[in-house]
Amino acid sequence: MMLVDQEARYRAMTDFLSILLVEAAAGTGKTSLMAGRVAMMLASGHHPGDIAAITFTELAASELARRIRETIDTLLAGDVPAFLKSVLPRGLSEQQRDALAAASPHLDELTATTIHGFCQAIIRSHGVQAGLDPGARVVDATVADNLFMAELSAWFSRRLAADAAEGDPIVVLAEEIPLQVVDLIRELASLRRKHPDAQPISPSPDARPDIDFVQAVDDFDRWHASVGPDKWLSDIAHELCRLAQRYHDCPASKADFRALWRLCDPGTGRLFERKGLQLKTYDEAARGFGAHRNDAGLGDGRTLYENVVIAWNELVGYIASTLVCSLSASLDQLLESYQARKRAAAVLDFDDLLIHVRSLIRDHEEVRQAIGQRYRYILVDEFQDTDGMQNEILFSIAATETRLARWEESELRPGALFLVGDPKQAIYRFRGADIEAYELCRRLIDRQDRGAVLEITANFRSLSPIIEHVNACFEPVFAKPAQPRYVPLAPTLFEPSHPLPCVARFSVEIAQEGRIYAETFREAEAERVAEICASLIGNVSIKRADNKCTPLRPGDIALLSPGHTELWRYERALEQRGLAVSSQAGQTLMRRQETQDILALLRILADSSDTLAFGALMRGPLVGLSEQELLDITSALAAQDDGQLFFTVRTDPELVQHAVARDILVELQRLRRRASIVTPSLILAEAIERLNVRVIMAARHRNRNARALVNLDALIERARGYSIAGLRAFIRDLQHDWERKARAQEGRIDAAEDAVEIVTIHSAKGLEWPIVIPVNSTTELYRPDQFVHRQSDNSLHWMLGGVAPPELAAARAAESLEDANQRERIWYVACTRARDLLILPHIPQASKDSWFSSIDLRQRDIPELDLSSFAQREPPVPASVPNEQSSEIFAAEQLCVEESAPPIVWRRPSQHDADRLGDPLEGVVTSESHIEHFEVVGAGARRGVILHKLMEELLTGELAQELDPSVNRARELLNQLTDANDDGPQPDPHEMGAAALRGLALPHIAELRPHLVPEMAIWGRDQVSLIGGRADALAIIEDRVNAVIDWKSDVDPTLAAREAHVQQLRDYLSATGAMRGAIVYLTSGEIALIVPP
Repeated sequence: MMLVDQEARYRAMTDFLSILLVEAAAGTGKTSLMAGRVAMMLASGHHPGDIAAITFTELAASELARRIRETIDTLLAGDVPAFLKSVLPRGLSEQQRDALAAASPHLDELTATTIHGFCQAIIRSHGVQAGLDPGARVVDATVADNLFMAELSAWFSRRLAADAAEGDPIVVLAEEIPLQVVDLIRELASLRRKHPDAQPISPSPDARPDIDFVQAVDDFDRWHASVGPDKWLSDIAHELCRLAQRYHDCPASKADFRALWRLCDPGTGRLFERKGLQLKTYDEAARGFGAHRNDAGLGDGRTLYENVVIAWNELVGYIASTLVCSLSASLDQLLESYQARKRAAAVLDFDDLLIHVRSLIRDHEEVRQAIGQRYRYILVDEFQDTDGMQNEILFSIAATETRLARWEESELRPGALFLVGDPKQAIYRFRGADIEAYELCRRLIDRQDRGAVLEITANFRSLSPIIEHVNACFEPVFAKPAQPRYVPLAPTLFEPSHPLPCVARFSVEIAQEGRIYAETFREAEAERVAEICASLIGNVSIKRADNKCTPLRPGDIALLSPGHTELWRYERALEQRGLAVSSQAGQTLMRRQETQDILALLRILADSSDTLAFGALMRGPLVGLSEQELLDITSALAAQDDGQLFFTVRTDPELVQHAVARDILVELQRLRRRASIVTPSLILAEAIERLNVRVIMAARHRNRNARALVNLDALIERARGYSIAGLRAFIRDLQHDWERKARAQEGRIDAAEDAVEIVTIHSAKGLEWPIVIPVNSTTELYRPDQFVHRQSDNSLHWMLGGVAPPELAAARAAESLEDANQRERIWYVACTRARDLLILPHIPQASKDSWFSSIDLRQRDIPELDLSSFAQREPPVPASVPNEQSSEIFAAEQLCVEESAPPIVWRRPSQHDADRLGDPLEGVVTSESHIEHFEVVGAGARRGVILHKLMEELLTGELAQELDPSVNRARELLNQLTDANDDGPQPDPHEMGAAALRGLALPHIAELRPHLVPEMAIWGRDQVSLIGGRADALAIIEDRVNAVIDWKSDVDPTLAAREAHVQQLRDYLSATGAMRGAIVYLTSGEIALIVPP
């Protein structure tokens, strides 16, 4: 079948001289396109090391590398992948095959990574120019966050010290709002950290918004006096006059942070909304002061009141700008300390990578050109998710040697950039991705001499009815000026494998008057969705990749949510029907029972006096003792002593008669002894292992235990960031998150085939499922934070009390429009994930401010999903199996397991070699030998190390086989190994050099000399153990080990030492298969020939 975009696909995989931007719509095979282009580049003679393929996630990067390797292997095997048949209709030519075969062994030189991995590679190569520690490592978000919070805590301590200035903004806030100051400063500090270059806009020194406000109030008051003495109107005017009197001349307090802050408290005025500094609307104020419905619209009162509101907003914005300038300046020291701490620890976070690489490219032209020579061809996937900084890096690297002042004006090298993206799927604004940056790059590529934009539209994922519905829904949506241009998807799949409509709806209606909260909708929707899933599984056939039809599995269904709010309702509804759940969107770790169990366990390990945690653990599901059993244990303890005893973790286990409690107590006390000397993650992992927590969790949750087990791993991973802060800090933060039910990502289940997947739409990007059901769409839209970063001018603002001054309100309106446009694109991503069946929610009662109401998906035009003919799958009831295992059977099974898994024993003979530092020997030893009498000064491990190094360098040819060079080298090595404070006898360099030459001159060694290879690692096995070590020298003849040589520096070895030397050499003979060996005593020149036993 001829694809509608065949020509564009052909050019994308064969045009290596143009700058191409490929707009590949959803399901069009972008990964195959990139893999095919790389394969054709290599077949054309390009070296793999010149190519960098950059994508959004590490998982996608590894998948791309795998597809490239798979494509090349397929081509070299004589086959042509389907996506390359139009490019290679007759297969590879001989020249192409030779080039591809030559490139294949070097594929590991091809860079396939994320943008951060790409920047890390650049910094690793140019760390000196970047001014960074060459050994600096990149830390993940958890470690970076903990590092920042630790510095924030230290900064707080310094700012609130006894000698702190009274007018310090942080001191003022700590005094005025002691319970909120930490959260307030943390929010602003996090925003400054995310946007380090952003600064607040300082208000004009000549601004007098208080005069405008007083004048607007005076105008309203004079109007009120002219229209009559209505009480409600008089009350409004009185309240406004009171405000005007209070805020008059407030700019005079600009330098006094405390005075300005106290103006942020509106007092008990009735004109304000319930929370904050936002004035009520005219109608709300009139009703609140008792006006009749027909009285509120009198004369010009509404206009004059609106002028008051505008002037008030200007005044509050002035105060907020002044305050945020002071606070932001106070945080400069924190950011500097954070950077200094990272520099001292030689670590970088992900933002540092981009910032340092951009600085490198801007400030070091030779580095930019060197990087451009290293990465001649850069391929970027998911280009719509990049930001301005990333684009500057990529375009600067791809530019010609002629550097212009602005990167946007650069001319790009032919074929240097190949960008793949879909602006309709640009959904990562919260991570900094900017659709405006994408549109700018699109225009820049259009301006290039050989620049082109290609459109790929043939969809290989979804059935034709789904594609038609998506086109019908989104073509008018993307026709708006603020959205990217819509190009209709072209279907390639037309025959469904099931009798259901490919696009259907399910309706949720609540029989309730008045306002219906989102929680009510979620509960009803969760029940309906769980019912649909239970009815579909096993009753619908799905066509697989091999064109075979098999019954629908739980893992074929994805519930896509726009956010994380209350997804536990959907998880609970599915689990009640016996369906396992794999929640990649779940952030309810702090609501899970296993988290509470682990928290109680850790509190006991950190504090033996925490009897509440001890009781919770012993009474809870991990141990499961009843209250009566705990009372019996405590009663028995009291009866054994005159005083009153309590059952605690410090109780002597010998006094506890209850077997289970005694065993748990023994393990807890053993763990407590180690808790202070190991890291939190290690002690937690050990506690989980010793207390059989995984086994208990598996039994507790039966066939749905995978979620609980991965959550244990998530808690261990969470503890990893507290290696320095310690166990108590981890418990404190975990307790805090548990008490406030903080959102925390759960562990991710790998075995997804047997579990219905719940995924956020953002995480679902790039994935697909046979059946997709959007859920949780009644979630209301996000409210803006009090601290705002405005992207247009990179400025910081404070929406004090929820009030935005007019200029910021206009910017917020623009931001809201961008957010609304992104929500439409998010819905596009959700609808294009489905392969066989798209089931859309229809909730006509949903709030106007909800995700459901943000777009019309034409639910009224599609049929209601009818599953009445399908029998729901009953929840599996596990059969009751009696436990017939006795202690004798258990012992026999244990013996069988032990015999089938023998322990691995390593023998490393070289570890026990006496020629190692730290072995005490006499300083002067006289040896009687049948060859010659020797007196050796400074004998010991140091002398042995030097002799072995001399023998190695003599055999490799690094050292000439002459006395003077050997003596000089021995002296150099001795100086390196000798401590300046060591006043003991030193080995004689002349004696060591002569001994080394004497050993090589022995007849048996001289015979093998041409074949000797020094310092060879060897390994092998015998019947009972594994052998590993390092032989001093091997004689390798015709690719086989012919002999093993072992140098010894012993002066006068005892009989026991000689026997140990023989055993060591025989182990080496056994490992290598050599038929002969020799022990060479270098001091005496004696040689002992050894053969295998």
